Amino acid sequence: MTKFLPHWKLWVFMAVGGLAAIVQEVGAKENGEKGKTEKLQSAADMWASKDSQAIPSFDRHVMPVMSKVGCNNRACHGSFQGQAGFRLSLFGHDPKMDHDELTVDEGNGPRISLKAPENSLLLLKPTLKEPHDGGERFKKDSWTYHLLLNWVKNGANRDAADAPKLTKVEVFPPAMQLLKPPATNAEQQLLIVATFSDGSQEDVTPLTIFSTNDETVAEVNEAGLVQSVGYGDTAIVATYAGVVITTQVIVPFPQKAPFPDFAANNSVDKFVATKLQKMGIHPSDLCSDEVFLRRVFLDLIGTLPTAKEAHAFLDSKEADKRSKLIAQLLERPEYAIYWATKFSDWTGNDNRFTPQPREKSGWLWYDWLHHKLANNVPYDELVAGIVTATTREGRSVEETVAEFQAIKANVDKGFDEGVYAARKTNDIFWQKATNRNANTVALQTAYAFLGVRLECAQCHKHPFDRWTQNDFQSFTAFFSVVSTGVPKDVPKDVNGKVAKNGYKFNEVFIDLKRSKAKPKLLGGDMVAVEEGSDPRVALMNWMRSPDNNYFARAIANRLWGHYFGVGIVDPVDDLNAANPPSNPELLNWLAQDFIEHKFDLKHLHSTILNSRTYQLSWEPNESNQLDERNFSHALLRRMPAEVVLDAINQITGATDSYGNNAPKGTRAIGLAPSRLRGGGPEYALSVFGRPLRTQLCDCERSGETGLAQAMYLLNDTDINTKIASDKGQLAGLLKDFSDDGALIEELFLSTLSRYPTAEEKKRALDFVGQASNRAAVMHDMMWSLINVREFIFVH
Repeated sequence: MTKFLPHWKLWVFMAVGGLAAIVQEVGAKENGEKGKTEKLQSAADMWASKDSQAIPSFDRHVMPVMSKVGCNNRACHGSFQGQAGFRLSLFGHDPKMDHDELTVDEGNGPRISLKAPENSLLLLKPTLKEPHDGGERFKKDSWTYHLLLNWVKNGANRDAADAPKLTKVEVFPPAMQLLKPPATNAEQQLLIVATFSDGSQEDVTPLTIFSTNDETVAEVNEAGLVQSVGYGDTAIVATYAGVVITTQVIVPFPQKAPFPDFAANNSVDKFVATKLQKMGIHPSDLCSDEVFLRRVFLDLIGTLPTAKEAHAFLDSKEADKRSKLIAQLLERPEYAIYWATKFSDWTGNDNRFTPQPREKSGWLWYDWLHHKLANNVPYDELVAGIVTATTREGRSVEETVAEFQAIKANVDKGFDEGVYAARKTNDIFWQKATNRNANTVALQTAYAFLGVRLECAQCHKHPFDRWTQNDFQSFTAFFSVVSTGVPKDVPKDVNGKVAKNGYKFNEVFIDLKRSKAKPKLLGGDMVAVEEGSDPRVALMNWMRSPDNNYFARAIANRLWGHYFGVGIVDPVDDLNAANPPSNPELLNWLAQDFIEHKFDLKHLHSTILNSRTYQLSWEPNESNQLDERNFSHALLRRMPAEVVLDAINQITGATDSYGNNAPKGTRAIGLAPSRLRGGGPEYALSVFGRPLRTQLCDCERSGETGLAQAMYLLNDTDINTKIASDKGQLAGLLKDFSDDGALIEELFLSTLSRYPTAEEKKRALDFVGQASNRAAVMHDMMWSLINVREFIFVH
């Protein structure tokens, strides 16, 4: 096996001369002999001839071939029931199982024949020498055929225990810029190089499965030849021996003008501008003060600015009024109210399964989050308060009982008054019925705090990532030690029953005897658990480590997705190898900056909001009108359900009652229970897509528009009753404003956060002037403003 060219040299040569030139240059450079060429061999080279004497490796060659030709996919022998009595592990995640299936007679006969290798079903069926429902998978004279035949001829063995193991897979080039056909540089051949533990390397391109994430931008054939199709950017996914890697493809838009001046507010803008320049996309202009005001209020605190607040901001001449407003909003109580709801979504605060009384337990969970956010507790400490939670938190039974009794007394009267919120940890997360299952809590933890979906790995190798069943089971072991109930050290009476000391609740505690497997970090090492220690502490230390590739990136990506409507990785909770960031440098910088600022959530919010990128207009230009992943302009987003309801209430001066579900005065953005009893607000929230928190992903909350939403705004009795109330906002405005023009301005400011244009004001005055009933016509004005598209969208 030959040495391989250093990566930077390879990239230079690839950019200059193409793949063939690189291979030749590799030999000359490495051997110092002009004209002599060597290249890494591939399976296609080694078994091109039927006379080849090379012996294939089962793990290195045979298994990847089975994947490449589709034998172990879902539609074929990789299905759970297999096909025609022959079952392989899905996507080849279990080499031992597959080797046994191929070589051991268990009723259906082996798929190989050591006595007559050419008669092996492994060869006869894929070449259609025997009937095969899967059709022809390769030709008899192909290198694939020769490889499998040689493997059988040489004993159909598995690799020895000390055989070199795969250590790294790389794709070259790691990024490429192509032009749209018919340009000459509209295609690029990929090279996939595998490195093994003995230092050897191999060109595994022929053994690699290729796919594209967007076939409207670029296509890739089975040999790894990438061809541009249309303008844009995407990723080509390459999978070899279960390892998934990607390369970025950019097909820049035609340049009709130089890239405009893009004065960066902070580093965010530099990373965004660099990518836009590569793409040939020009950013939109900055949004107006009116748009920024409304956008940042709705996004950051889930609340519309009042007319008074809009007046003050729009009339201000301060150059730094935007950054000052961001800082002010971060200190407002609505910040913690709104984001505690979002954290409740992410952590699964579902009052179907929390302890009795369920609504009150859901509130304790919410209050705990609210307290941490209001006090800007570092994000890693907040997460540690969930991941490592116990009921006692290192205290005595007596102290724990006293706390429980105080909470119970408050809850019996109504709602807790901050006793539970002040705790270091949230043990209700673990008392939730579904989270008593270690598998479920492992999935929830990975999803909520690492942005990793492990559902597939429960049953088989993840098709688009590195995770296997063993990874999932080892990760689950961190949580299997958690127990709920009454611990053995709780005082008992003479009859062996728990003493009547008020200890009448389940406690969350650690029982190391429950552990059935050794805990292992995702993509990391086994964790040695010392006697009496909690393995979750080691997990949390790994999560908050600066070297962790998921923890900080996951929350940075979540916040970015909230503010832009699309994540740098999208979906925002699916950080997997086949779903790379649209701007990896940007995401990495955000995560590193977050870590350097000691996991300060408000700093992360502020960094994103103060960027020029966040403050761009929603109005596209000719170059960026099709862009939805590079943040060249704001994307229109419908207001979330809770924000819609609160906005209507603020405009009309109404309040909603949630009965026993919530304390008096609760706003929709601070509503803890996932389920409510009764109609009214519950109907509106459901129509606008408030999640019930039954799933482990962000996909449950809907931001879509629909007929039911339009009908609610147009003619639901709730809307009209709130507008017409003699105690409502409009009734007060009619008394306070005798001038119709001033009242119209007030209505625009309170609903759309802007003054009416001259034309809008003229038309409104004409409309009002024709009416005989001022109150009725102003009712219609407010109703009309609630029903314009500008109202329901964050823009």
